[in-house]
Amino acid sequence: MTRDSRPGELIEADEAVVEFERLPQVVKRLSARARRHIANSVSKNTIRGMRADLRVYQRAGGLLPADEFDIANFIADQRALGKKPATLERYLNSLHMWHRYMNLPSPVRSMPVRAVMRGIRRSAGTRQKEAPPLLLEDLHRLLDHIDRTDLRGKRDSALFALSFHGAFRLSEVVALYLEDIQWEARGILVALRRSKTNQEGAEETKAILRAPEPFSYCPVRLLEAWLAASGIRRGAVFRSISLSGKLGAGRLTGCVVAQRLTHHLKAAGMAERGFSPHSFRAGFITEAHRRGKAAVDIKRVSGHRYQSTFERYIRRSDAFEDHAGDFYGGVEEARLYAWRCR
Repeated sequence: MTRDSRPGELIEADEAVVEFERLPQVVKRLSARARRHIANSVSKNTIRGMRADLRVYQRAGGLLPADEFDIANFIADQRALGKKPATLERYLNSLHMWHRYMNLPSPVRSMPVRAVMRGIRRSAGTRQKEAPPLLLEDLHRLLDHIDRTDLRGKRDSALFALSFHGAFRLSEVVALYLEDIQWEARGILVALRRSKTNQEGAEETKAILRAPEPFSYCPVRLLEAWLAASGIRRGAVFRSISLSGKLGAGRLTGCVVAQRLTHHLKAAGMAERGFSPHSFRAGFITEAHRRGKAAVDIKRVSGHRYQSTFERYIRRSDAFEDHAGDFYGGVEEARLYAWRCR
């Protein structure tokens, strides 16, 4: 059951979750047109994820609207069930946004909830695992072990190369339509309909360069080879392929991309390095930074809006660069150092 903001009235739990999308019971003074715009202010994937999180909270006995003690106890109980700190943070974000959209004060930012989460993070004692960057050399090795004479191989090669050179998020690359791509002499321009940082659908374009001949890893030529072999003339660029080799009509899912990447990583002897689809994006940013590209130019491709998020990639890249303990200089200095340490 769910507490309504009016005393003495109760709403069924599932109904309350649906109210997040439509808000008719809570924001009575808003017109139907205004409520539709509020619903459209959040992506469908975000709403889907928040609804799932709210169900977890409600099935654990949580009430909405909540107070700080409800949420603090819920988080502590979920941790006792083995939930990871990152999952608990996601629950808190969903609860916070529910209260915000209901025009209610959010208890998530209260001291009890923050203190419980701080204690959980300290007791966990580990950082959330981040996808390691798949660098350019890694990409070439991966592509070398893909059979590009096969239809799946052509698709996967184009998908992986484009994911890297466009620094795409997984959700962005699987959502590409042929109508989003404009061919130019120097490469292609890819228009993103929406992205994680562009929920309003503002114009956002990625430019991907065509490599000079005879470079065999060119993302543009690999994409052209896939489109020619598949016969795709409109609609989703990356699609499923049946066991019999028949091309599907719908978009490839993120789960399938992860499975195909795992398959090819094993073939290339790279399975133990922990790469995931996000490693392509991390790899492009890291590679570009190491080659001295300006942060503003990297972000033009990656689409980062927030410097703090972007700097997480750079800090990982910089760990051993210009190290204060680099006393080895050149080869001769290193040999001298080794001789003295005998």
